[in-house]
Amino acid sequence: MDTRNRRIRPRLLAFAAAAFGLGAALAASAEPPQCLHCLQDYQYCRDSGNDYGTCSGYYSNCMLASGCPAGLPPL
Repeated sequence: MDTRNRRIRPRLLAFAAAAFGLGAALAASAEPPQCLHCLQDYQYCRDSGNDYGTCSGYYSNCMLASGCPAGLPPL
């Protein structure tokens, strides 16, 4: 009986599961590039002398329109 495939199959399955898990973790932690411009616009708004409420409203609208995860901008 050929036992070579029986030893390789669990290793291959473990490797596939690890690769899938790593890919899922990287995809979940990466912020989409279109979300970065919302933060840059928020920082420009704050540097222009506008108050936090006005700029955070613009930031929230930008994030929502871009399909980015919701959150509050930094203070």
